[in-house]
Amino acid sequence: MNTTTKEPVYIIIPVHNRKQITLNCLEHLQKTGDLQRYYVVVVDDASTDGTAEAIQSLYAGVTVLPGNGDLWWTGAIAKGMEYAYTQKAEYFIWLNDDCLPNPGTLPQLVDFLKNRPNSIAAPTCYIQQDNSLIKQYNGSQGRKNCAANLGEVIEVDSMSGWCVGIPVSVFGKIGSPNAEKFPHYCGDDMYIFKATRSGFKAYLLGDLKTILIGPVNEMGNFQKYFRPGLPAKQTLRSLFWNKKSPYRLPTKFFYFVERYGVFLGSLLFLLKLTTWFKEWAYLQLSLSKN
Repeated sequence: MNTTTKEPVYIIIPVHNRKQITLNCLEHLQKTGDLQRYYVVVVDDASTDGTAEAIQSLYAGVTVLPGNGDLWWTGAIAKGMEYAYTQKAEYFIWLNDDCLPNPGTLPQLVDFLKNRPNSIAAPTCYIQQDNSLIKQYNGSQGRKNCAANLGEVIEVDSMSGWCVGIPVSVFGKIGSPNAEKFPHYCGDDMYIFKATRSGFKAYLLGDLKTILIGPVNEMGNFQKYFRPGLPAKQTLRSLFWNKKSPYRLPTKFFYFVERYGVFLGSLLFLLKLTTWFKEWAYLQLSLSKN
């Protein structure tokens, strides 16, 4: 496909120090024809493993935007969207580099957006487990997690950012994702939540499929993010202040307040905070006894 005929669709891929995973993603997009069909923007947040150099060597048509090392997921996505907006993008596609859309998935996703103005949409996400594909929740309606079955189109109010199609009208109305409040976790679903609160519709599409490569983070697995072998002060900081932790306290506070309002959100945050500190204390005491 001649690059001059590319559609005004920008695939935005945030990356950091996962060169081979990133290159595999770009190779996959090339095989499906999406690399030739759409513009691809990789936001490389100061990788030190040669990611940017490898992309520029192998995929000259891919735009690489450099980060300062503190963009994290949300800042990288915001930077990519802001760039694409200046390039007259009509649609954005968020895509993590460990998420591989099936052939035809992205064109059908774009067609869905064209046919339903002011809508946001995401394909159904699966992980490979042995010889089976296991469907993953990638949206929610209220407190209910959702995933679409074959033939289903499910309306939701928030989404995971693995693979999401967004029209430029969303950016025009609510701007880019909030990297200050949600630097890594919650930046995706809270942006979609803000969009649906602003009048847009969001849908999970059961007939479209993407495959997630490697482990999927389990945000509910508190022990997974506890770092044994560290002093108590450091385990506290690692769990409750590190931007890469889903239990980062400022992020969780803003999440509850924006989703449920100041009064109820603050109350829910305090209840969760009590539970998390109890779990941390239990793990810390168990560690000290061993």
